[in-house]
Amino acid sequence: MAPIRIWHQSFTDLTVMPIYRKTLSEHAQAVMGSEAEVRVHGLRPGTYAEACAPIAAIRHRWVAAVQELQVADAALVAEREGFHAMAIGCFFDPGLREARSLVEIPVVSLGESCALAACSLGRRFGMITLCADQSADYSDMIHAYGLERRFAGALALDPAIDEFALEAGEDTARSIEVRFDEACARMVAQGADIIIPADGVLNEFLVRRGRLKAHGNVPVMDSLGVLFQHAAFMVRIARTTGAGASRLQMYTRPPADMIAHVRHAAGLRPLRHDFSGDR
Repeated sequence: MAPIRIWHQSFTDLTVMPIYRKTLSEHAQAVMGSEAEVRVHGLRPGTYAEACAPIAAIRHRWVAAVQELQVADAALVAEREGFHAMAIGCFFDPGLREARSLVEIPVVSLGESCALAACSLGRRFGMITLCADQSADYSDMIHAYGLERRFAGALALDPAIDEFALEAGEDTARSIEVRFDEACARMVAQGADIIIPADGVLNEFLVRRGRLKAHGNVPVMDSLGVLFQHAAFMVRIARTTGAGASRLQMYTRPPADMIAHVRHAAGLRPLRHDFSGDR
């Protein structure tokens, strides 16, 4: 069988987050080894205004909805370029339903993948987020997935931060480590026996700092590592059993002529590989 090729799709513009991009590539190689090749991609350069952190932009639902169209475009490009799976590296799973409905390759996403894995590792999982907006969005998402009975809650770092803080200097990094440990303690007290760093940039910060360690007897999940492995697992499932996304209801695939018409009518740009990250 052909080696597995995974298109990772961040919801950040990787041209303005070089440390995150580097860590993603190195982490993917360390987790997957020779099992799969992970190529990291982000949204198109210039997607966010200069000095505007993604978390500050996508708290506005209209902004997030517009950017989700890029995830759908990326899925089409990934399939056309011969990738075997797409892994969306953002915790509120932007564009997941849309991307799954457009392509035959497996599409997985950070929030869903980690929540499903956590249910096999413990009784109740909790999420550590960057801010209260994330906590509220992720709580709503877990309830929408029907996993609320397995969910201990989502807690934000205190004080809150944005993604850019996770690429700052040593003093800021040490402060974030302390706040993460404090949030873990609160999460365990709230009933979690699995902790998920619920932000891709936060997870890779913890990877760089060697901080993905159990909090006492409570494991701290490697969120991106789980995502990469879940993508490869779904490829193997498709290859060995033929299972793929249901086309009955949620993931009904539109015909090619409908896709072409809608893209033209909406004034969407021609599909091409113009995303940040790997080429």
